[in-house]
Amino acid sequence: MAVGSERACAGLDESQPATPAASLFCARTSFETCTAPRRLRRNGKNAAAPHPPAAANVNAEPPEISFVIPVFNRLDLTEAFARHLPATLPPIRWEAIFVDDASTDGSAAFLASLPPPFRVLTQPENGGYARAVNRGAREARAPVLGLLNNDLILAPGWLPPMLRLLDAAPDVGCVGNIQRNPATGLIDHAGVFFDPWGMPTHAHKNRRTPPPGAWAERNAVTAACMLIRRELFLELGGFCEAYRNGMEDIDLCVRLRQAGHRILVSHESVIDHLVSSSPGRHDANAANTELFRRRGAPIAAAWGRREWPREYFRRYARHWWRMNPARAWLALRMLLGIRVRIPENPIA
Repeated sequence: MAVGSERACAGLDESQPATPAASLFCARTSFETCTAPRRLRRNGKNAAAPHPPAAANVNAEPPEISFVIPVFNRLDLTEAFARHLPATLPPIRWEAIFVDDASTDGSAAFLASLPPPFRVLTQPENGGYARAVNRGAREARAPVLGLLNNDLILAPGWLPPMLRLLDAAPDVGCVGNIQRNPATGLIDHAGVFFDPWGMPTHAHKNRRTPPPGAWAERNAVTAACMLIRRELFLELGGFCEAYRNGMEDIDLCVRLRQAGHRILVSHESVIDHLVSSSPGRHDANAANTELFRRRGAPIAAAWGRREWPREYFRRYARHWWRMNPARAWLALRMLLGIRVRIPENPIA
């Protein structure tokens, strides 16, 4: 599939910022590629027939959560992840679905050796992150999906705070958490905000301590560690497969918000993330950015114009000399309520 194909992902409708219409969602061409939802209502209530879970052993109790972990090579990361995951989980019925995206380094043999509740799905060819996760979600047996990267370093206690937030209210669409860079000990992710041009930026990046409070509402979160209800994920069409290893999660979050769902970040769930360890992670950055610029940025820009000025100054409060003068001047005028014209092209 060509990256950035408009056929693969129909555009988001910026003229209807709060209406979950079919035009807001991916793909009119096939179920495999982000199908439009059937009568999705606000707050996650679905009037259509639910997606049935994958076939399971009728004598076994179904899992309460299905972890979906796409992998492509990097056997070392996958081995470590599979070894440590069970010890970090609370008493809960779970399954972990590794989706092998046509690895060539021996990952297949290792994955085949894993006992239940591990499961393995093998892709016939390397189709990218979005396609792998979508397949795992369709095959999952639990009502809750835990989307995880294999380059996470988890610790006991990471899951319960996220589950509590997901269950806190019917309009919660998905939940993310705090992710640190283990090389520096600094925060890499505490949610995502948008700039005035609708492009995403990680909140609270390079801080040592999480933001105050147990949780915060954000406009997006990374899917490196995300909880979302399986039914909702499938009703939204899953990840847009026109993206190639990047921006799929941001695109999904825009669609979640347009459908009336909130996106929360738990500050009590803290993990380490070996950021961008997957092979080919940045190969399609330019194409992914351009696709999101066409699809999601026109909508996200409206959110960014409200929250970006404050976030910009918060980010550089301790390192004010690193501010871009033109951006700082724009942010100051916006913060003071002065009517400004946003340049068509982002300020470098």
